[in-house]
Amino acid sequence: HSGINMDELKFFQQIASTSSGETWKGSWQGNDIVAKILKVGEVTPRISRDFNDQYPRLRIFSHPNVLPVIGCVNRPPHLIVVQQYLPHGSLFDILHGSSGMVVDQAQALKFAIDVARGMAFLHTLEPMIPNYQLSSKHIMVDEEMTAYVNMADAKFSFQERGKMYNPAWYSPEALQKKQDEMNWKAADMWSFAILLWELATRQVPFADLSPMEIGMKVALEELRVTIPPGISPHMSRLIRICMNEDPGKRPTFEMILPILEKMKH
Repeated sequence: HSGINMDELKFFQQIASTSSGETWKGSWQGNDIVAKILKVGEVTPRISRDFNDQYPRLRIFSHPNVLPVIGCVNRPPHLIVVQQYLPHGSLFDILHGSSGMVVDQAQALKFAIDVARGMAFLHTLEPMIPNYQLSSKHIMVDEEMTAYVNMADAKFSFQERGKMYNPAWYSPEALQKKQDEMNWKAADMWSFAILLWELATRQVPFADLSPMEIGMKVALEELRVTIPPGISPHMSRLIRICMNEDPGKRPTFEMILPILEKMKH
């Protein structure tokens, strides 16, 4: 049973606050944890039940590049998702934050392989984990500099549907189509291309635009990241392949893993 007693949770320090909730550093049974307190207008009995039904699927302990949800608190009005605390934070923090950490070419490639392995595994699950949006903000990194796809960042069905949290990583079709008409695996591959671009350029995608502007321009005006000169031809080719405008022509994670492995040599 993965229900966590709220009285056993200690909250030390708020790490983030967004429209979907608050993230706190804390402890539980002597372990450093991160607790996500979900922001939900009113936790109805139905929402409480949906939460109970959905979160066990995020407890994925079977893959070395997937960070599981350890457990949850379901005590209306409180819905809290608990995961292990990793001091380096997200891949976004490492690449763009003020940590001053040096990520060389080899490490960047290793991050890409870690993420691709985690995503390849998630894509084998039937049904797929819904509402996990791949971006560098949703990849966590541990002390050994291993990257993990973070299950605590998956959204629940009762959270604002269709709300664009990080549109810079969304594919054009994900910004335009209804969720049930989407090829999510192909959309994930587009998001991975943006992540590869970040690893190659060390830049924040569309840093000078607001999220709203990014969403509009990617969807309607064909705004795309530009691959600057100086990036290895192998990497720029791979980014282009993963960002094919036709979702059906994008590769799978299984297909690109050998390509990434080859690039190590």
